[in-house]
Amino acid sequence: MSFLPDLSVITSVYQGEKYLASLLENFSAQTVFPRSEIVLVLNEPSPQETRITNSFASEHKAQVQIIIVDKVETLGASWNRSWQSARAPYLAIWNVDDRRSPDSLDRQLAALEQEPEWMLSYGDYVAVPAHGERGTIRTTPKYSKGHFRRSFAQGGAFWVLRRSVFDEIGPFDEQFQVAADMDFSFRMAEAGMQMGKTEGILGYFLDAEQGLSTRDGARRSAIERTAVQLRYGLYDKIKPEYLSEAKQYRLDALQVHKNWKLLSTYLPNIERKLRGRQSLWTLGRLRNRTRAFLKRIGLLDRLYGVQDKTWKREI
Repeated sequence: MSFLPDLSVITSVYQGEKYLASLLENFSAQTVFPRSEIVLVLNEPSPQETRITNSFASEHKAQVQIIIVDKVETLGASWNRSWQSARAPYLAIWNVDDRRSPDSLDRQLAALEQEPEWMLSYGDYVAVPAHGERGTIRTTPKYSKGHFRRSFAQGGAFWVLRRSVFDEIGPFDEQFQVAADMDFSFRMAEAGMQMGKTEGILGYFLDAEQGLSTRDGARRSAIERTAVQLRYGLYDKIKPEYLSEAKQYRLDALQVHKNWKLLSTYLPNIERKLRGRQSLWTLGRLRNRTRAFLKRIGLLDRLYGVQDKTWKREI
């Protein structure tokens, strides 16, 4: 009888040679490993990346899928390839440069099985400048539909979700290189889907300014975040310096394999909701003027410092 996993880990790799062997070692050390598979999408792989993945696959033939992409693609596109090839009813997103606590996937699977209304599990993690060094705990909030419709409060690094979510709200938007998970999270919240927090530290997020969302990509991240905010009517959060470039994205549709799927297919009431949120533009202008004034008098960074110490700002 062929092996059918309970969990599929999906991982996109681009220039990840430095982290790949450690990722696979960490995956094989998971308590859930005997009933898991990993789906690796290798974007323009180096000979070393190919050697590492083929060696691991030869040892665990039934638990590894390798997909080669000759020309680098967006993170959303690679994730779509991954989940479409995955065989399990539960999927875990795992970035190549992040590390997980050995029992974290087991705990998240157990939480989803115990809470059938949860469509996605997330939790707290530690941001580290380098693996093996001390880091900062990022405490995620309990799920609230109102909060998660306006904030990417849980981040996307340590998700486990039900495969059936894609049937209900569609795939990742392949327009996004950085914000594919943020867009997906907002879409889930708009659809009224329940998410749940699994207790305990899930893993270690490498925050060394080398990942997709940080490596030479601060502006790209800000532009894509603005596009997502526009798509879901968070007009009071829009920063005007990114608005023009954000509008170049197609906001009414998802890009999937060079085709377009209307957002309203999955969120039938989205246009009505956006019309009802137009008044937030006024609040946004006031917010931006206040931010500019605080920056001019040197108080903005100090205020952000106080926020970081007292409550969690958005990821």
